[in-house]
Parts: sequence; C-alpha cells; structure tokens
Amino acid sequence: MGESVGLPLLFAAAGLLFVALGVPLRRGRVRPNFWYGCRTHKTLSDERVWYAVNRVTGRDMIVGGACIFAAALVVLAAGRDMNPTARALVLLLVMALSVVWMAVDSRKVSSRM
Repeated sequence: MGESVGLPLLFAAAGLLFVALGVPLRRGRVRPNFWYGCRTHKTLSDERVWYAVNRVTGRDMIVGGACIFAAALVVLAAGRDMNPTARALVLLLVMALSVVWMAVDSRKVSSRM
C-alpha cells in the first residue's frame, strides 16, 4: 500500500474513531471517570458539569471526526495529483483544528457552569 493510499486511510480510521468515541459522550452514557471524556477538575467534581461538558465534547468529536474522514476521502480521491507533503499537511491541519475546536468549545461550556 503506497503513501498516497496509506496515510488517508489512517486518517479516515482516526476520523471514524473520533465519531465512535463521540457518540456515547453525546448521549450522556459515559459516567465521570479518569480515562475517557473531557476530564478536568471541574468536570470530575460535579456530575452536572461532567454531563453538560461531555455532551458538547461528544458533539464536537462527531463533527470533527466526520470532517477528518471527509478530508481523508478528498485526499484519497486526489491521490497522486497531490504532493505527499501537502497530503500530510492537509490531514494534520484538519485533525489539529478539530481537536483545538473541541478543547475551546468544552472550555467555553465549562466556564459558563
């Protein structure tokens, strides 16, 4: 499997993983814990805050994962027409922006509570 296929497939899998991990958070199915979810002192000290913040985090993970997956499909479709460095940068940029958005949005909701 060449780099023109392998890297987009890896990012597509990461996007799907983001979606899969975001669904239980969005549905409020993840109880406060030290391993999974938006874990801060504030969210771990109050269940109401935990569920509110993690519902937003879950939504953002689903949207971010979908964006990562879509970007991977676009890069995969572009295939050999794209410079390998450009492929990697596009995918990393979409993933980084998704993660930053999740952190900022979660922080915003947490600070309101």
